Amino acid sequence: MSSVTPDYMMIGCMAAIVILGTIIRPVMTGYLSILLVGVFTIVYWRTRSWPDRIFYLVCSGTLLVAVCAAAVVWEGLIIAWLVAGVIATVMKVTLTAKDLPALLAACSVTAIISLMIDRANHVLLPLAILCGIAASVFAVMSIRAYRFRKQYAGDSV
Repeated sequence: MSSVTPDYMMIGCMAAIVILGTIIRPVMTGYLSILLVGVFTIVYWRTRSWPDRIFYLVCSGTLLVAVCAAAVVWEGLIIAWLVAGVIATVMKVTLTAKDLPALLAACSVTAIISLMIDRANHVLLPLAILCGIAASVFAVMSIRAYRFRKQYAGDSV
């Protein structure tokens, strides 16, 4: 008997949110977002043994987030959180109780920036801030993982 892992639950939530968003607000990009959830899922399953798997997941997830956010900003934000969660589970990032305030702060900041994007006519500055935050989070996670491997594997890394 196999158990449902968090990454499968997040991909299922992604599909449910996109399908529900397409049903509630029928927009031109609705079917494209459903197709991109399928592409993200296929990339997730097919790249299991590839060394650069995270790169392909980020690329397919970015397309999915962009198409969903073009229709509804809040749907794009939730999909972005879920894509980040899937990528974090692929990177085997485990959250502890000490990480919870940082995670809540990051979610709050992205929600505030999404609110700014939703209410303002000027999208470039908040989007640049949001992309900078996401890039810095991934950089910090990569550096943390590298330091962890270096500490426990020695100088062979």
